[in-house]
Amino acid sequence: MLKFKWKSQTLMLAAAALVASGCSGGSGQSESTATASQTASASQTATGSATASPEGTEAGPKEIAGGRPVTLTVDLHGWMPTVNTEPTAENPTVFLSTQKIADAFMKLHPNVKIAWARTKPVGKLQNEIAEWLTTQISAGTAPAITFTWGNNYLDRDWYEPLGDALSSPDEYVAGNAKWSDLFPDYLMKHRSLVDNNKQPVAVPIVLYSGPATGYYYNKDLFESLGINPPKDWEEMFTDAKLLKEKGYVPFAQWGNFKQIELGQWNQQFSVGPFFAAALMDKTDYDKDGQVDTLETLRATKAGLFNAAEHDYAQEMYRQLKRMYTELLPAGWQNTDFSQPWNDGKVAMREEGLWALQAENGNKQRKFNYGVIPAPPITKSTSPDVADVQYTEKGPYQPDPDLSLNILKPIVKDNPDLKEAAIAFLKYLTVPENISMMVLEQGAALGAVKGSEIPPLLDDWMNNSFPIMPKASWPNAFTDEQGIALNKQFEMWVKGETDDAKFFAKSNEIQQKSADDYIKKMNIDTTGW
Repeated sequence: MLKFKWKSQTLMLAAAALVASGCSGGSGQSESTATASQTASASQTATGSATASPEGTEAGPKEIAGGRPVTLTVDLHGWMPTVNTEPTAENPTVFLSTQKIADAFMKLHPNVKIAWARTKPVGKLQNEIAEWLTTQISAGTAPAITFTWGNNYLDRDWYEPLGDALSSPDEYVAGNAKWSDLFPDYLMKHRSLVDNNKQPVAVPIVLYSGPATGYYYNKDLFESLGINPPKDWEEMFTDAKLLKEKGYVPFAQWGNFKQIELGQWNQQFSVGPFFAAALMDKTDYDKDGQVDTLETLRATKAGLFNAAEHDYAQEMYRQLKRMYTELLPAGWQNTDFSQPWNDGKVAMREEGLWALQAENGNKQRKFNYGVIPAPPITKSTSPDVADVQYTEKGPYQPDPDLSLNILKPIVKDNPDLKEAAIAFLKYLTVPENISMMVLEQGAALGAVKGSEIPPLLDDWMNNSFPIMPKASWPNAFTDEQGIALNKQFEMWVKGETDDAKFFAKSNEIQQKSADDYIKKMNIDTTGW
């Protein structure tokens, strides 16, 4: 087993030879040697000071935009400060740390005004956010700094390259030689933060505390029935069958998922990565241990995800279908499961870890609850998935939660605004500022070295976590074709089309979307 430790309130990245994600082999090291090497490297990235200090280097603000007035509009998604500074019945949530950080920044730089992008539909799905951003960019009113799930909209050419900025010092951190030195090495190469040339386009601010989501479960109910919460995908269906027989709702999806469609959390965290990891000997073309967008695109064009030809691809889709046909209760699309959960009638519900603090303070819940990582699919369900490795305790190399971009269309003709945006991102990533944010939020980790760990996560960190492969199963590469693929999947789940037609159509749509993406991004496919 792999071990993850939290020491001295600092993030320590665990060591592992990632068999499941294709990192085993080619190194020439024995397993014990590789593990020791990675442990040493991890410890250096996550403890104490941010980086070695050049002689005489001092932290402090530099004048921005020559003192000229700048209004910087910022979108921090779910991390924006609340308007209310005290809890009320209508607005019980108060979050003020990011306002305090902005106020301190504006005090250092009186010519810069921070404005919040409060019209953004936070909580909506990615296609709805894309529609809002498109409208705002067209009008010239989009925030200069925004959240887009890392590099989710690469095909739109929205992202300002950040490589030069990350190679320059963060003047707000004493002794910092390069801004990128503040972050663990694995983050600087994370596939969600770079473009197709592996150049950074997003800055990580906070991380998920392991996986992005968890299964919140009724501890009292499971104990009364003498069963354990599921450790893998198959155990979830076994538990669900018993729970259903006993009259309980075995499982409720995240409340914002109201449609039958691909790409939901079960695909992202339980099923897709482990089918994709089994193909990494073929899809990780550059053998760097992760499959990025271009490699996924290339593998798609090579037919490796073609469900019309490959049994393993068919099996992946069948497992996603099972959730709708075997797990979710009748009427789930029109049901708010909040009250049934509080009443103890829902055994498990899927929710983001960001809701941990709210659930901890939920006065209406009538039972003790626990949270487990989303159960991964294993070979007990299908021989077509990679072996799943687990940590002994705690997560391994957590993914970015809040990562921020600078929007190229907004700053390209405004160097003062670009300068202010880079400066604010640097200030935001000062370890003390990140610590202030995560301690107030309570359920996330800071993305920079030396960030404090919220005490609320103590129990959660005692879980054994599946190590997520650095690969994912693709759906469509464009929004238009994604809608078409979801429609075909819905028809298949409802029995309105048969297996052969769905598998053929899914490949047709995937290929069309890949061609559209290649053309739109002007990708050179020579050698594919």
